[in-house]
Amino acid sequence: MVRDINGLGGYSGPKTLVEQGGKKSADSPTAAPASADSSNAADSDDVQLSSEVKTLQSMADKINSLPDANIERAENIKAALENGDYKVDDLVLADKIINSGALF
Repeated sequence: MVRDINGLGGYSGPKTLVEQGGKKSADSPTAAPASADSSNAADSDDVQLSSEVKTLQSMADKINSLPDANIERAENIKAALENGDYKVDDLVLADKIINSGALF
C-alpha cells in the first residue's frame, strides 16, 4: 500500500476505520429511506386527455376491430383461381410495380 510520506503528495490509499479515528466517514453513502410523501404525490397526479385524443383513440379502436383482409374479395379471387377464370393483365401489373415506391 502506498503511503504519503512527509506530505509529498501521492495516493495514500483507503483509510481503515482505525486510521479514521474509529468512526465512519461522513463521506460514506447512506441509503435514505423513501418518504411517504413521494408515494402519495404520485397517487394524486391526474392526467386530462383532450377531446381530439379521445376521438383519435376511438378511431384507432374502430380500425383495429376491422378484419385484416376483405374476406368477400379474397373468396371471389380464390373461386376465380380454382375455375381458371382469374386473369392478370401483364401491362397493368408492370405499370403498378414500376410506379410503386415499395421496391425502392
